[in-house]
Amino acid sequence: MRKIFEEHPVRTGLACLFILSFIVLQFWNCYAPLPINDWNKKEISRIKVADPEDFTFAVFGDNKGNSSFFEPLLKEIDHDKEIAFAIDVGDLVSNGKRGYYRRFLNQVQESLAIPLLTAIGNHDLNAGSPENYLKILGPAYYAFQVGKSYFIVLDATTESGFDKTERLWLEEELQKAQSLKARFVFMHVPPFDPRGRGFNKCLPEKDGKDLKDLFRRYKVTYLFASHIHGYFSGMWEEIPYTITGGAGGGLQGSDPEHFFHHYVTVHVHNAKANMIVKPVDGRDVMARVRDAMEDYVLEWGLLLGAGILLLTLGLTIKKQTR
Repeated sequence: MRKIFEEHPVRTGLACLFILSFIVLQFWNCYAPLPINDWNKKEISRIKVADPEDFTFAVFGDNKGNSSFFEPLLKEIDHDKEIAFAIDVGDLVSNGKRGYYRRFLNQVQESLAIPLLTAIGNHDLNAGSPENYLKILGPAYYAFQVGKSYFIVLDATTESGFDKTERLWLEEELQKAQSLKARFVFMHVPPFDPRGRGFNKCLPEKDGKDLKDLFRRYKVTYLFASHIHGYFSGMWEEIPYTITGGAGGGLQGSDPEHFFHHYVTVHVHNAKANMIVKPVDGRDVMARVRDAMEDYVLEWGLLLGAGILLLTLGLTIKKQTR
């Protein structure tokens, strides 16, 4: 190695610089603190509606940092002056490491001026831990009021079951909301899979039945979820629902009626909710290439540095064999 450096100091130094720079960049990206905490609490305080009984909000999920669809989606929402705020129902990022949240927040702050609230999804965990989400965005489940409507955002990150402590909290919140005109519930993993038998991207059947009875008893106005990368909407017995998992993640089917990138708008008027689905066109392939490079910046740096070292080594060997 010493001989290679002596014969090719520029190439070898450049390779080492590339490797060191990318290691430092990746370390900073993953571990440097973000200057943001309690994001959702601050965003709630920014919500302003002119008429408490007549306003519009947007809902989407499973964007996973995909700039080719997510950024156009945010800009389209931002251009719609009727939308007062938006709610992302989980899988904000493809990986719960801090660097992925950094990119998500940059995308939102650059493309969306209205408040954005979030629900936690399974991809928002880091090695099974919600620590980064909690530090940056705030509690995993919470509620807030807009006008005469109550919004309940749940922690539903696993298909293995719904937490009992959260279940008690949810019922208390629904009881508190009975004096209001509308009650909206948001969760990542849905309580049922609308595709029927043979599909189970949802909570266990016993939890789904329990939540259904709870939502019926307390007259939930509308239920929103994601997790399934597509669009499904209808009635879950007496409960209107929409599964909106098309904000950027790879679609999980080919039926054009259900599997397309999109977001939905919800117009609330006199306690009734009118939902409209809005398809989103993605950007060119270069946006996807940029996503891949950002996701694997350390690997690209190491590969580039290793390539320069191998080239230098090959030149040294060739020179010695002459």
